[in-house]
Amino acid sequence: MNDRLLSSASPRLTPAEWLLIALGSALLLTQTINATALSSANDRSRWSTVWSLVERGTYQIDEIDARPGWTTIDKVRHNDHFYSSKPPLLSTAVAGAYWCVKRAFGYDLLSQTQYTTRLLLLIVNWLPLSIAFVVLSRAIAVSSHCIPARLIAVAAFCFGTLVTGYSVTLNNHSVAAVCAAFALPPLLRIVNDESRRGTDFALTGFFAALLSCHELPAALLGVVAFLLLCRKSIRQTSVWFVPAALAPLIAFFATNWMATGGWKPFYMYYGTEKYLYTVDGIPSYWHDPKGMDQNLDSPLTYFLHCTVGHHGIFSLSPIFLVTLLSWLRPAWSRRTRLWPAVALGAVLTTTVLGFYLTRTENYNYGGNTFGLRWMIWLTPFWILGLLPALERLTARKSGFVMSLLLLSVSSFSSFNAARNPWGPSWLFDQMQAAGWIDYSDPRPTFPDSPDFPQQLWTWFPHLPESDGEWIEFTSTGSAGSLSEKNPDTLRLTSRRRKLVDGRETALVEFVWNGGEPSSTHRDAWRATVRIDVEKFYAGEVLTKQIVEAGSDTLSRAAIIRLLRGIPVAREYRPGVIRYVRSKLRHDAFRCQRSAAQVLAKAPETGRQIVYRTDLWLCPHVPFGTLQFELAETDHRTGGLLTRHRFEATAISHPTTAPASKDSP
Repeated sequence: MNDRLLSSASPRLTPAEWLLIALGSALLLTQTINATALSSANDRSRWSTVWSLVERGTYQIDEIDARPGWTTIDKVRHNDHFYSSKPPLLSTAVAGAYWCVKRAFGYDLLSQTQYTTRLLLLIVNWLPLSIAFVVLSRAIAVSSHCIPARLIAVAAFCFGTLVTGYSVTLNNHSVAAVCAAFALPPLLRIVNDESRRGTDFALTGFFAALLSCHELPAALLGVVAFLLLCRKSIRQTSVWFVPAALAPLIAFFATNWMATGGWKPFYMYYGTEKYLYTVDGIPSYWHDPKGMDQNLDSPLTYFLHCTVGHHGIFSLSPIFLVTLLSWLRPAWSRRTRLWPAVALGAVLTTTVLGFYLTRTENYNYGGNTFGLRWMIWLTPFWILGLLPALERLTARKSGFVMSLLLLSVSSFSSFNAARNPWGPSWLFDQMQAAGWIDYSDPRPTFPDSPDFPQQLWTWFPHLPESDGEWIEFTSTGSAGSLSEKNPDTLRLTSRRRKLVDGRETALVEFVWNGGEPSSTHRDAWRATVRIDVEKFYAGEVLTKQIVEAGSDTLSRAAIIRLLRGIPVAREYRPGVIRYVRSKLRHDAFRCQRSAAQVLAKAPETGRQIVYRTDLWLCPHVPFGTLQFELAETDHRTGGLLTRHRFEATAISHPTTAPASKDSP
């Protein structure tokens, strides 16, 4: 082997390497200041803890979780309160930064969510990762004389990994990768007999322990590092490594004790009552997980997608195929200073992937995310593992070009992940479009109940049998709060059924704003509609259901428009299950979301308008609709013109909470 590959290179970075670092840092800065706040349940869980600690002095997130846009499924129920399921150390540290930012600049997480979260992400993610670019690049420079290999490795770390993609959100994975980048260089210096400085022992211990606080499987790295350093100097390890490692470990267990009252993190209670709870009639998401969280894949399929599939390490970041080549050819690195990092990277990758493959109850790839997020912390090991193979590949033009192509695809994935790492990858979308994968939930249907028709053409799905049964809706504005001044009301009342031409019919009375014009409501009216019960539940079109319709102020066409909820006949499509709180009772109602949408000309202006009506169907209230929303959108501009929600505020008979704990 060429001796130049065995010796230490100069730690000085070339201008080209500094340029790559600067560009990578600038790109990450741009992505961070344009990041969308609260983009997933995962980061909302941590941001909720940050807000609660600073604003309320508690780890409980009940208050903030109840606010629109802040609720998260990543929470547990403990001592009758909600807590984030995430280990509290990171959130506590960010809360400290938020406290400083709020007092220095006056930024507030609630009123200035975007600005505040972006500033905190610059402090927590961008600045440490920018420093990590320099630290790991120097480790690359000191390990290789081959400039093309060094440039590709530096570019890969700055542009071609999911570390940067995830750094635009609050998460533990990118933080853990930064810790690994800080721990590796001093570890290599000690293991390669280049240093016996106490600071190197301390840096290795601190960052290896801090890494394991953010990624539980990374505790293996801490153990291995301890053993390797003990072989070099038990005294230095005892005096420097151990105390430095204890600092983050003590902080981890101390914050966990403050949050949970015990040493065990909340996420280790998965599958217990802390995750499987029902509060106010609303079961936790984990009672009935959706999509990828259903654990549908076999172990072999799961392994393939973790490596070369839609969440694959090598399919989304193919530059690491070069690292795999270094692992398969250990002779290339065995006599270099990189050998400990290459060997340790291979062992840790195999062990961690194997660990997650054994957790068959959690075969969800980390959720609907961009790549295997729980493997991201290994990225610095993979970057250093590139060098032995890159030094051989870049010696030939074809190998150099191939390396650049692999880097290009990896960079493309990184850029896409930065848009929203909590969404599916580009490869996932392509495979789904081709029909190769399908993690979607079964197509929703209307509940298998006599209260709901098979096909729905009206905004209410049930015709009460009892005479005098009624429900009253009150209008809300676009913001969703009840109008304080003269809100509109609509009352539906069921009247006595009778036979018409041998067919059972139901009479429904509609009363708008009390029915009699007054100074308060001049647009008041009444209308009655007799409906063929059998045709209604058979799902026949609305015009065939109506036996007769009458009103002193409304035409038959207007009454039909009222029943449809939209100007043109369109069947309502069933949607997902939602739990809705209401003033009608303490417990939330289990509802099925349904909607109908049409494009039609506005009679007054002739403009093309998108009319949409959304329903929240519920068999526990008269007429089967708990609330409905009417919206009009300009088809050309996409601008919302009007939106009104009608919520059930009074009913003829009381409703009670469901008897079943899991089936509200």
